[in-house]
Amino acid sequence: MAYNLQGIVRKASTNLTVEFDRLAYATQNIANLNTNGYKAVRFEDVIDADGSVHGVERVDCRVGEYLITNNPLDVALQGAGYIPVTTPQGEIRYTRDGAFMTNKEGYLITKTGDLVGSGIKIDGASERIEIKENGDVYTYKKITDEPEYVGTIPVVQFQNPEALKDVGANEFIATENSGKMKLIEDHNYIKQYGIERSNLDTVSEIYMVSRINASIIATSSLMKAVDQMYQEAINITE
Repeated sequence: MAYNLQGIVRKASTNLTVEFDRLAYATQNIANLNTNGYKAVRFEDVIDADGSVHGVERVDCRVGEYLITNNPLDVALQGAGYIPVTTPQGEIRYTRDGAFMTNKEGYLITKTGDLVGSGIKIDGASERIEIKENGDVYTYKKITDEPEYVGTIPVVQFQNPEALKDVGANEFIATENSGKMKLIEDHNYIKQYGIERSNLDTVSEIYMVSRINASIIATSSLMKAVDQMYQEAINITE
């Protein structure tokens, strides 16, 4: 009897840990409701043969709504994929947050200072910036001048994007399970003068938090009840 009670406590403890992990992801999602291009992260349950539960992190890759900003440096991806960026340390990451800006050298960067693509330099004196649907960037020194091609905002895709790892700052890195990165060339995914909003379903996420809280309370109560039974079993043997 004591062994069975210990087994119940062990499984309940494991399940409780998973629920707290799920709660952490859910609250992280809600905190990023207004983060551009944010992809909700799910912590899905996997039940082992012995009945224990562990979680697997998955990225929700659905496209968020398009929000007009009228900023010529803002772009939104309206299809599957990510924009590769390079950190100051040389690490390649991937994002869907297209709220770009230029640094003091004129290069297109993210809000965290990461270089977009392989380096796209924009003349600060340009009167107009045009970003085509395929990512090609053109500048016009004067509105009436011929456009000058200055680079392309690349778009890449992964065989299993749900397995990308969230590293913060609304950026991801590739993993073994996400598969190799593939450059997409003939596409029309990029839309200028706007950004992609978070794909978070707020109502569903709040409902998820309430369910997790209820599960945590129920599991905690079960553990308390089993502990009392265990103590009573010890008293009987004495």
